[in-house]
Amino acid sequence: MINIGQGNRILKYGEEAGGEGVGFLLTARLKSRRLSRKVLLHLADRPVICHLLDRIKRARRVDKIIVCTSTHPEDDALEKIAREEGVLCYRGSPNDVLTRLYRAAREHGVDAIANITADCPLVDPLHIDRVVEAYESTGADFILSSYLPQGQGPYGIKVSALARVCALKAETETEVWAPYFTETGLFRIHEMEPDPAFEHSTLKTSLDYPEDYRFLKSIFEDLYRPGEVFSLADVLALIRRKPELLGINRESRARGRVHVEQTATPARLKAKRVQGPC
Repeated sequence: MINIGQGNRILKYGEEAGGEGVGFLLTARLKSRRLSRKVLLHLADRPVICHLLDRIKRARRVDKIIVCTSTHPEDDALEKIAREEGVLCYRGSPNDVLTRLYRAAREHGVDAIANITADCPLVDPLHIDRVVEAYESTGADFILSSYLPQGQGPYGIKVSALARVCALKAETETEVWAPYFTETGLFRIHEMEPDPAFEHSTLKTSLDYPEDYRFLKSIFEDLYRPGEVFSLADVLALIRRKPELLGINRESRARGRVHVEQTATPARLKAKRVQGPC
């Protein structure tokens, strides 16, 4: 039996998380060195993170929205935005993202989460709902939608599986954490069925570098209307009309892969651990 707790609350592996519903946990920090305070940069009339919150609010299968940031004073602005936008906020470990997500889920009483980072301002509510529906229909521990363009695919995670990862991991730096689910052989993984209507091999809508910001500004100049949310289908239609837009941030995909390879801490587990799937 594996236990992991926050304060006086203990979750035993094998029992349900005890929460109800699905929370969208938005991972957000202001520490980026590649593009300073990127989620506060403005697109049209609002910060990047606010556009993302607008989109999450339109998802029909999400019960709670929680901005998950750190206790570091530099992230105070994110808590302020969460209040102003009428969503919840959890502040936890600056570096251990897995533990931050787990404790946020426990504190706010959800038994499953959808997750994406705050530098993905064009995520489509349709695909958030599809991830939640896949979780509800399969009961898998970890849901992937990796066929979607970069910056578009949220994860779905069972909170009891997240508890198990936190109990078994040997690292306290977990900014890149998906391999704990996908590479350990301990969890039930569901890869969503690709939908050709939404596939694109070179489109990147996440915000990592100045050229990504220029690309996103170009997209907003064409598609954004105040009070409305344009879809991934709208973005794909735009780049079919204006394929030259893809050249703005064409190189940032490769740069991002190199960055992750150079900076990510490997997904190491403790030497003594429970074997087998959840």
